[in-house]
Amino acid sequence: MPFEDLKHAQRARLEYLDRLFFWDGAATRASLIKRFGISNAQAALDFRTYLAVAPKDALHYDASSRQYLADHSFERLTGKSSSIELEQLLVGTPSPAFDRLPDLQRTQDLRVLRPLYRAFRAKEATRIVYQSMRDSGPMTRWIAPVRFASDGIRLHVRAWCFERSGFRDFHPARIDPDQSFAKTKPAGAVPRDDDWFTWAILKLKPHSRFTEAQQRVVRIEFGFTSDLLEARTRKALEFYTKRRWGLEQKEPRLERVSIDYIPMSEEEIDAN
Repeated sequence: MPFEDLKHAQRARLEYLDRLFFWDGAATRASLIKRFGISNAQAALDFRTYLAVAPKDALHYDASSRQYLADHSFERLTGKSSSIELEQLLVGTPSPAFDRLPDLQRTQDLRVLRPLYRAFRAKEATRIVYQSMRDSGPMTRWIAPVRFASDGIRLHVRAWCFERSGFRDFHPARIDPDQSFAKTKPAGAVPRDDDWFTWAILKLKPHSRFTEAQQRVVRIEFGFTSDLLEARTRKALEFYTKRRWGLEQKEPRLERVSIDYIPMSEEEIDAN
């Protein structure tokens, strides 16, 4: 990739230029000066460095607007673009052109996460006081943490539950930090977590209640490249995948056609 041999600061400026040409279709030395607080001479040097690598026909200087314009043939020099880049550019605009929903990240208490992680590292079981949403009151359990997973909002710990003799997902926020972790012991021989090492292949399509025109835009929205959209996840994370894809909503965009469970190969297990 171009600019790899440059110092980090200059490489960041040239990557910013690359983004401007892709999204705005234009850039000037003033763009760099305003964003990075550099001198006019440094901005000119950055432009020369960028132009030396860019295809000759992809950019041209427009004297009337005093800026370089990207031709329709322009392609990124520094990798693929993303919607995150667009958010970053919008946040930097002079007028409010972007906002996001409130962040409802769940509580992630380090007094819980740290001892769980240490028990995982030490291959130990630890005693916790846990309030599930199915039980009316808290219960004391011995668990042996074996995996961590994120549903995009919070971390979960997957652990062998000695009381239930099975693997369960535990939400750290439901563990009482003041009454847990006082006792630990060697976890011993924990069975293999077959659900963790099994692929769940969900095949999805636009919901059948939609019209043909509505189904067409659902296919665009979710990036269909064929008649069915395939979502691959671990069987242990199937519930969270369905929830994140909105399959459990009252009026989902997608509906499940089928789901296949495929045990991982030994090579995949070793890699996972």
